[in-house]
Amino acid sequence: MDFVKVWESKWNEALKLWSDYVKLTPAKFLFSEYEEKEEGLTASFAAIRLKDHRVLLSVKQIKSYQLEDYALEILGHEIGHHVYCPGDLADQAKLIYITNLAMPRLNHLTSMIVNIYEDLFINDHLKKQNHLRMEEVYQKLGKQKDPFWNFYMRTYELLWALPSSTLTEGSLCDQIQSDAALVSRMIRNFPNDWAKGMFDFASICFPYFFGENNQINSNSIKILMDTIDAGKGMTPPSGITEVEISSELFPMDGITGSKKALTPAEYSTICKSMGIEADISEITYRYYKDKALPYLVPFPERKTPGAKEEILEGNDLWDPGSPIEKINWMESTIKSPIIIPGYTTVEDVYGETTSNEIKVNPIDLDLFVDCSGSMPNPQNDLSYLTLAGAIIALSALKTGSSVRVTLWSGEKEFLVTDGFIKNEKEILKVLTGYFGGGTCFPLELLEDQYKVEPKRKRHILVISDDGIDTMFTQSYPRDPRAIVKNALEKANGGGSMVLQLYQPNKNPVVIELQQSGWEIYPIQTWTDLIKFSKDFVERNYVRNQALR
Repeated sequence: MDFVKVWESKWNEALKLWSDYVKLTPAKFLFSEYEEKEEGLTASFAAIRLKDHRVLLSVKQIKSYQLEDYALEILGHEIGHHVYCPGDLADQAKLIYITNLAMPRLNHLTSMIVNIYEDLFINDHLKKQNHLRMEEVYQKLGKQKDPFWNFYMRTYELLWALPSSTLTEGSLCDQIQSDAALVSRMIRNFPNDWAKGMFDFASICFPYFFGENNQINSNSIKILMDTIDAGKGMTPPSGITEVEISSELFPMDGITGSKKALTPAEYSTICKSMGIEADISEITYRYYKDKALPYLVPFPERKTPGAKEEILEGNDLWDPGSPIEKINWMESTIKSPIIIPGYTTVEDVYGETTSNEIKVNPIDLDLFVDCSGSMPNPQNDLSYLTLAGAIIALSALKTGSSVRVTLWSGEKEFLVTDGFIKNEKEILKVLTGYFGGGTCFPLELLEDQYKVEPKRKRHILVISDDGIDTMFTQSYPRDPRAIVKNALEKANGGGSMVLQLYQPNKNPVVIELQQSGWEIYPIQTWTDLIKFSKDFVERNYVRNQALR
C-alpha cells in the first residue's frame, strides 16, 4: 500500500494541473471490497461524486491493473471531471439528455457514452497541456478486439499522433478510421464548449451498438466509468427544463439548432441516469419550480396610505385565554416577584395614531386546480394547468401572501395543502399530483373555509374547463349557490375562473357565475394559461390598488 502515500503527496500537484486556485477535498482511498460497495465503486478503479466534490479510488483495482506509477494521470483525470467536464450536475444532465435524443432505444447506454465523451476532452487536455502519459494508462488496461473500443482508442491515436496499433487491436475498417478522424477534430474544435459536439458524438457511436452483432465487451468499458453515479445523494438539478441542441454532422429538423423543452418524464429519466435517488413527487416539484421561475410576477397587494401606527399606552391584566407571548414578563415581575398567571401577569395595551406610513396588506391565494381525466398528468407531460398554478402561487409567496392549493377531481377526491401556508415545496407537491378521475368541484372546502370572514383578504382562483358546472349541478345536501356566493363575499379579495370552454357564451353555469361577481377568463388552449398567469395581477387589481 506504499503507493497510497505517494498519491496523497501528489494531490496538490494534481490540482495545479488545472489551476493554482482549484481547491478540492483530497481523494478517498478504498482498501476493501466492503468499502467499495458502500461507496458504490464496483466496476471502475476510480469515480467522482458531485455531492461532496470527492474523488474515490480503489486501491485493490489500481494494483490489479498495475497503475501505481500513474498518480498524476489518474488524479488529474478525476479532478478534471470536477473542474472541467462536466463540472456540475446541470451540465451532466444536459449531456445525458442530448445523448438520449441521439440514441433512441439505447438509452441504457447513455451514461456510458457521456462518460467516454467527457474522458476524451479531459485526457486530451492533460496530454497536450501537461504532457502526461495518458496513452500508457490505456496500454495498462489492455487492448480489445471490440469495434467500439478500437474506434475509441483510434481517436486517441489520431489526437496524440501515435502510431497505429499503439492502442488499437488488428486491422481497422474504413468506418472506424473515418469515425475516429471526425471525433478527433470535434475534440479539438470544442474544447471550451463541448456540449456542442455531444449530439454528433452520440450519433457516431449509435451504429456500434445497434444490432445483435455489435455488443460491446461490458467489462472492458466499465473500467472507465467514473461518472455513472455522479449525482448520487443529490437533489434534481435546476436549469435544464430547456436544452440547446447543436449538430454539424447530423442536422434533424425539429431537434437540432434550437432549444428543446424537456417533458417531466424526460427530466425524471435524466435524474435516474445520473444516480439521483428521488421520488417522482420531488422530481416533478423541481421541474415545475424551474419552469415557473422565468414567469414570476408580483402578486397583488393592498396598499393603505396613512395606515394607523400603534403606540404603547400602558399595561392591563393578562387574560389566561390570550396568547402567552403577549405577556410582558418584565412588568409582571416588577409588579410581583411571584408569577401567578391571570393574577400578577400583565400585557401591553396599544392605541393607534395616524402616520404617513403605507401599510402593505398581502392578499392570500385560494387556488383550485382541476385534475380530472380530461387534464394531462403533470408527472409525464408538461401540464399548463400545473405550470400556471406554480407561477401564480410562487408569485404570491414572493409578496408575503399565504397560499392554499386544492387539487380536485371526482366526488370526495381532492388533495389540499394544510391550510394557507408559505412552504413552496408543499404547495408544488400538491400542484404536481394527479387523480385523472371524474369531475366534481369540492364544495365542502368552500363551505368549511368561509364560515367566518378571514382576517386577511383572499382571492379565490379556479382553473378548470366545462367541468366547472359541477359547482352547481352536483348533488349536495345544502344549496351550492349560497355556498359559492358566501365564499366569494367572505374572501373579500375577488374571485377568478380561467376556463377552457367549448362554447363560452352558451354555458348557463358560467354565465350565472359571471353575473354573480366572478371574473371569467375563457381560453382556447391550455397554453393560453401562461399569458393569463402573467396578466393576472394587472387585469384584477391595478384599478383598485390603493384603498383609503
